[in-house]
Amino acid sequence: MSRKKVFLISIVGLLAVALIIGASLGIYALAVIYGTTTITLDTQKTYQTMEGFGASSAWVYQSFGAIEDDELKEQAMEMLYGDSGLALNTFRYNIGGGGSEVFEYPDPLRGSKSFFVAENFKGDYSVFKDESNYDFTKDKEVLELFELALSKGNIKEVVFFANSPHYTMTVSGKTHGDVIQQNNLKPECYEAFSDYLLVITNYLYKNVVKKYGDDIKIVISPVNEPQWDWGGENATQEGCHYDPDVLAKFYQQFYESLTAFNEAYGTNFVMDIFESGNYQLIKSTDTKFNKYMKEFEKYPFFESVTNISAHSYGTDTDKLLRTLYDNYMNRNYPDMKVNVTEYCVLEGGIDTSIDMGLYSAKVIMRDLAMIDAVSWNYWLSMSVYDYEDGLIYWNKDEAGKDVINAYKRYYAMGHFSKYIEAGSVRIDASYSDSLGFNGVECVAYKKTDGSIALVVINDSSKDHKIKIEGGYNNVKQILTTQDVNWEISEYENSSSVTVPAKSIVTYIFSE
Repeated sequence: MSRKKVFLISIVGLLAVALIIGASLGIYALAVIYGTTTITLDTQKTYQTMEGFGASSAWVYQSFGAIEDDELKEQAMEMLYGDSGLALNTFRYNIGGGGSEVFEYPDPLRGSKSFFVAENFKGDYSVFKDESNYDFTKDKEVLELFELALSKGNIKEVVFFANSPHYTMTVSGKTHGDVIQQNNLKPECYEAFSDYLLVITNYLYKNVVKKYGDDIKIVISPVNEPQWDWGGENATQEGCHYDPDVLAKFYQQFYESLTAFNEAYGTNFVMDIFESGNYQLIKSTDTKFNKYMKEFEKYPFFESVTNISAHSYGTDTDKLLRTLYDNYMNRNYPDMKVNVTEYCVLEGGIDTSIDMGLYSAKVIMRDLAMIDAVSWNYWLSMSVYDYEDGLIYWNKDEAGKDVINAYKRYYAMGHFSKYIEAGSVRIDASYSDSLGFNGVECVAYKKTDGSIALVVINDSSKDHKIKIEGGYNNVKQILTTQDVNWEISEYENSSSVTVPAKSIVTYIFSE
């Protein structure tokens, strides 16, 4: 037989196989799209234990806290931290570096006030150890909102984070570098910056946080997104770049200062690292995540680290990036837990449709289910910008009155934060449509009371009937679509549910 005939037969054979596979996939796709598919819940197969959900106080709180409308401030904090709202249990407090005192950023909110009285600095950095050199009325607008949030009774963790050292400690004399990728913290100020953070944290803990409970965990995160440029003529906000070796040296100093402080004052403050700009940097050639991790390993402080914090920026809903990161962490640091400490949708404008809610919910769900995040935090809890960066928005209505608005992203967050409390354990939730033809995905947790919380996203344009295996009979349904937000219904003796088109649904199964 000629080679030409063999080649033609081979091509025909391959085409036949392709047609068979295509037909099979087509039949499968039709079956899952129009038939009943199954979610199997397995409480015996468990993953991470949830620690909480939160957002930051950065930028807008300075201005919003100064308004005279106390009812609006109460409404905003209830929407974020109250039971009728998101019930967030983590408050991320931004310790400013005083950028607004020395530099006029294009957007004034992206600078900050500092508690430290700069006039008390005469060139001796030991002054940062002395609480009397601080004025804790200087950030009173943020502190008022902080207390309102704490008063809701849901906050179990406060993370004090810094975008930049105080400007008197920087090479540039500002809270950003004069040039891009400048290591802006002076080497001789490692201890002073540690003192600065510890004095401020301790004061706020003693005088504010403790009023609302002795069991609130206090975390200090001294560095935020060290890989980014944070400098040059186009600097628009506070930030500080650290090369990997520089950051590792500083972390060792901070750890030593923190340990000594805890021993001296009987506190139990915890160090957080390293707020990586985003976890997709594991595949970058110039700002590799693992460059930092390898430097950290050289120092004793790393032995005490239990959690690694990273940001989700740029990862969107991409499954591959999460798979790469999860594989990297499991291969190199299998005992380390992952915190997602910042995320926002990096797009201009505000999309009020359910599509943005579905998109946001997917980001959260995939971070929980694919990288085993034990906590998840949005970037700005409140925004004033025409940008996809806030959970709630402060603006003015047509009559010029201050108002607070929430859109579908806010309600998407609530499907997780309101019903997956700290201590809930993620359980296996396998879905029979493994190829994702019908647009449904899910994540499930066994709650602290023994019930099961199952969050389901259906981003298709068709309702889907889902059979539930391993759940209980009594079901509470919380539904968000384009037309409703957190609509609650309850029914008994049901082993199947119908997930509406373009919806986010949380199901609570109880015995």
